[in-house]
Amino acid sequence: MFRDKKSQQQTLSIRVSESVREFLDRARKQFSESRSENMSISDVAKALLESAIENQMDARLETTFLMAEPTDTLLKIRRKWESAQELTRAEWIVLAQYVQSACEELSSDPELPSRESFADILEAFLKVRSLRRHPDPGRDDYYLGNLRGSTGQAAGARSGGGTKESDIIPVITRRLVQDLRESSKSERPTFAARNLYVALREEQLTGADALNRALSPFLPRLYSLAARGHWLTEHKPIRQERRAWQPLGFIPDYVPNVQVGDFVLSSVVSRDGELDMMLNLNPQRVAYSLGPYPEIKEFQAMLNRVPPARTWDGHYFFGHHDQSTSAEPQTDPHGGSFHFREHGKGILVMFTEKEWAELKDLMNQAMNLPQLQVTLKELSLQYGEF
Repeated sequence: MFRDKKSQQQTLSIRVSESVREFLDRARKQFSESRSENMSISDVAKALLESAIENQMDARLETTFLMAEPTDTLLKIRRKWESAQELTRAEWIVLAQYVQSACEELSSDPELPSRESFADILEAFLKVRSLRRHPDPGRDDYYLGNLRGSTGQAAGARSGGGTKESDIIPVITRRLVQDLRESSKSERPTFAARNLYVALREEQLTGADALNRALSPFLPRLYSLAARGHWLTEHKPIRQERRAWQPLGFIPDYVPNVQVGDFVLSSVVSRDGELDMMLNLNPQRVAYSLGPYPEIKEFQAMLNRVPPARTWDGHYFFGHHDQSTSAEPQTDPHGGSFHFREHGKGILVMFTEKEWAELKDLMNQAMNLPQLQVTLKELSLQYGEF
């Protein structure tokens, strides 16, 4: 007697090589992250086989292969972008995964990622969602949950009368985009990138041509965010290893020193294209090295954003302004003092308010040197938004 196939679960046991097992384990991590639940290797193998019916297997398999060498993958994506070639769906998925990392990792700078970046992510998500072949109420619940979890406004944006999630999602998303672009006090939707990633990975979408037309306008922003996420998770820039004979067009022949008051900043770009700075703090009798690029950018942000009587506690630096007066010669009895130290070094450097203002001016002038602009542009592509 034959049983109903729909009510019957078959168990299949197969032997696989070590390389196949490693591939399935990488796929398991990808699936677990996208579904916010732990999956076994057998669960992933089953999902991959079933997805072949839905014509998604190629993208999922390709994504797993691409994530085995993420730095090389992002380099190839950059080359495609710069030569105006279309990306595969799997490459868009890889970008979206690192965009999610960029948005959800704790930032030393509360202004990063920027509100404009989050606005572009939300718009890109709407574009991808508009390409799906069939609505999925369960997935719409997931999208709405992420939007509601991002801001209080999104939680209260749903209208009454039994409005469907599929109808309210574009309304909420566009309202968030408008707020991000019009108000400097709008809250960043932290989980917005999850929606983009899951939509690219899980939805049944129309062809690759339509996907590229929809997302190409957002590629510069998405790549910058992906580079940031790559640095935060992989701890290295998206940089090709340089051969001794290869010239790098973004290395300047000479970078002039910058001096403000008694402070002098010298800059050099290494043969690998990395920016290194030496900060000569003559009143403190300290020569302080800065680099790589994310550390330099954080140092500049700290100088510009430490408010009165507040603290900066970043990835690289701790900074503080003390409004209290002091009789010690290192401080200004009329306005308090600033100080900073680098995490892990334990060296505290103190400044008067006048010195801090000069140091801030020095750093801003150095980062605006014409000789460094090509280098800084290149480093922003290697490290992303910082």
